[in-house]
Amino acid sequence: MVTLGQLWGRRELALDIVVDPPGARSLEITIVHSSELLEVDGWLAGGEVLLTIGVSQDLGAESVRDYVERLRTVGVRALGIGLGSDLPLQSIPDRLQAAARAAGLALFAVPEPVPFVAVVDAFTRLREEESNRELTRASSAGRRFATALAHRGPAALIAELAGTLRAPVQFVSPTGRGLTGADAPYGVRRELIAESLRHTVAPRLLRVEGGFVEAVPVGDEEVRGWILSPAEVAGSPRTRSLLLSTAAALLGLDRWAEPPRREEVRLFTEPLSAEEVRREWVTLTGLAPVSRAEFVVYGDVRGTAAQHLMADLSPGVVLARAGTMLAVLHAGGSLQDEGGVSLIDRVAEVTGVSQLFGRMIPLTRVHHTWTVWRGRNEASGSDLRTLLSSIDEAAASEFVDRVLGPMLTSTEGRDLLVTLRAFVSAGGVRDTVAADLGIHRHTVRARMAKVEKLLGRDLSRAETIQEIGIALELAGL
Repeated sequence: MVTLGQLWGRRELALDIVVDPPGARSLEITIVHSSELLEVDGWLAGGEVLLTIGVSQDLGAESVRDYVERLRTVGVRALGIGLGSDLPLQSIPDRLQAAARAAGLALFAVPEPVPFVAVVDAFTRLREEESNRELTRASSAGRRFATALAHRGPAALIAELAGTLRAPVQFVSPTGRGLTGADAPYGVRRELIAESLRHTVAPRLLRVEGGFVEAVPVGDEEVRGWILSPAEVAGSPRTRSLLLSTAAALLGLDRWAEPPRREEVRLFTEPLSAEEVRREWVTLTGLAPVSRAEFVVYGDVRGTAAQHLMADLSPGVVLARAGTMLAVLHAGGSLQDEGGVSLIDRVAEVTGVSQLFGRMIPLTRVHHTWTVWRGRNEASGSDLRTLLSSIDEAAASEFVDRVLGPMLTSTEGRDLLVTLRAFVSAGGVRDTVAADLGIHRHTVRARMAKVEKLLGRDLSRAETIQEIGIALELAGL
């Protein structure tokens, strides 16, 4: 930030300060601009130092009061008058001085032979010096952030960032679950859920009660976390932006524990005794056993956005996926506001899934309830699945291993399998795959390149797609 006091303090300009209102020297200057327009206030945005020699108007006339008042209204920081033997004015008129004092507008003279361009150049140099200082401060802070992260983890980095910004800072998951501290406020979490689906790394400004929160995404193509801080923070916006982006980049490179992708778990897949149910619940959620839990089944689940966001809401959420159906089990309470509005419902809303079933049920009934729902509602499959189901199991396993084997053992196998299945279903149209899975088309392209490399097969060939499609069907039987 360049202040009026810094500009006035440049000795080479020898400026003569005529009106110096209280606090004027600490005001930030956005630009130094010269103009002789009568209605110049219509072209100003505020924060300017305006220079004029009074060519088009009489600065000693009674009308100067209106001119000064209009400049003050639009936010001009100071008015500079060029003086010289060959210029309209050799001194600043008394009426202009009186008008400036009455309006509280800083007024100064630019003496002969100092040209206006020298004042502009001085401001430009001040701004460049300030910019260099900002970069130095941000670079120094970045080194501190990296050191804190390397030696003490994300929480230490966030503490360093908060101390540097002199403002509260939170590091939360894509749905606002606290990663180094408390969860984000409920209202902020509702907004973050929707924002997490947008494929952009640009910061978001969220309106909350009492002001705004700036949410800076952590991650590349997919939001993997947020840095939250009040938007109304003193200091240079550029420095603030540099500090936040540096912290986000460092956290994006770091590996923190992600919520498990809870697909098939014993609570859903095996009939368990009451004691086994309690142990499984505690293991999966980290919560004390409960007698009943909220059980919801959603339909029309395309891609993985809904299950990833729901799994991220809280450690107390357990999921099972079957085709386009998603079963969700959770303790409720902490995921609802005072009006009983659920964050899970918010995820369903923004991802476009529909609720098929919802009820509080005993934990011991989870397996039975889910099994019944799958039996009644999961599509029985195509004629091809019916035919493939009659193939010898050993022969089917051998075929699947031969076609998909390298992918099944890959550390990225799950994401690649999901993408490959969508690729086969979409007939190889990558834009359709991206839309179905809710991911960027560049992500689809990168994953499919890995698939081709892993399998050693040309996915542009129809017979290859046919073989892979059959292998995927057999793997699902």
